[in-house]
Amino acid sequence: MHELIDAAIDALEFGEECILCTVVRLEGSGYGQPGTRLLLTADGERIGHISGGCLERDLCRRVWSATQSGARLFAFDTRNHADSGAFFDEGRYNTGCEGVVYVLCQRLTSKEDLFLQVARDVYQQGQPVTLLTVYRSDSPEINIGDGIALGPEGILRTTSPPLVEAFTPHVGLLRAQDQHRTIEWNDGKGNKLEAAIELLEPPMELVILGAGDDVLSLHAFAQSLGWKVTIIGNRPEHANAARFPGANVLCGDWRAMTDAAPIHSATHVILMTHDFAADVDVIPTLLESPAKTIGLMGSKRRLARLIDALYAGGRTLSAEEAGRLRSPIGLDIGADRPEEIALSITAELLALARERSGGILHERSRPLHERRSHQFLRADADRAQFPAHAVDNLQYDSFRCGIET
Repeated sequence: MHELIDAAIDALEFGEECILCTVVRLEGSGYGQPGTRLLLTADGERIGHISGGCLERDLCRRVWSATQSGARLFAFDTRNHADSGAFFDEGRYNTGCEGVVYVLCQRLTSKEDLFLQVARDVYQQGQPVTLLTVYRSDSPEINIGDGIALGPEGILRTTSPPLVEAFTPHVGLLRAQDQHRTIEWNDGKGNKLEAAIELLEPPMELVILGAGDDVLSLHAFAQSLGWKVTIIGNRPEHANAARFPGANVLCGDWRAMTDAAPIHSATHVILMTHDFAADVDVIPTLLESPAKTIGLMGSKRRLARLIDALYAGGRTLSAEEAGRLRSPIGLDIGADRPEEIALSITAELLALARERSGGILHERSRPLHERRSHQFLRADADRAQFPAHAVDNLQYDSFRCGIET
């Protein structure tokens, strides 16, 4: 996400428009889940994705002309069924995804665009923001692409005061429901609206104590995932910005640098010092910090020695503290080389963040992704809910996936 934001800002600073394509709704299965984004710049640069590559080609070919007069919603049908109606050519979409992907495409013309402002705030301030984006509107006052950004205290930003007025009866629901869903409601004036709701969350934060050669791979993996990385080392020839580009690098005494590190309730800390005494010295500080996870390299025997050393120094561990210590850190994939160990560690941290067990997908009996709900809202208990739209009756722009045969 951070790479996409930077690319958009860079293009706009040079006076180039770009197009933001966002998956706002998914019926059935699909590679790109709601909230995934693709940025297209005027010079042909492409950052992000909306699918595994099967939809991007046609989208890139058509989206510039289609968005000249405003935001547009495109529907991609990847199902292989005979009853596809007038919108889809029969038999051309057997990608295996078996779903309908709705993509909202908006031109970005200013760095003050709502999404860019909100995404930058989330990244810089580390606070999640709920974003509502209209993708269908019968209202003459509310446009496709209009949005509202909400924080814990209420509305932060909006592109449309009429949208705020139309959604005011439902603001409480916006902060009380699940993270990603679509909603449909009546604005009280007889106009139907549909919008996507998503929770924009700050990137994962990783603090690594250690700056040896094995840390290079872990840093590279974390950077590629868009995580915020802090490297702590005690030797300047190893702990420096040139060696770890993009990271926040701290160099000095282990304890002092650990005290200075940005550690929050969502921060994962990995000890890769290869220095037993240093680990004993900093673990009490880490246990007293709000760090979500404290992972250690090495065997269970080494962990037992560390706990014994802490106990000998008068420091006992509570059940909660013991639960935050993970050693050895990483998923069991038989990792041996530094690159494999880095993959193992990042995979476990991602599984923890997504509340997954990290098991084998082939053995999973449940769907890979939870179904996103589509909710019909009422302004009050007396107002009847209006019926759902059939997919074939929606006035969306639809076109072929462009699968090569």
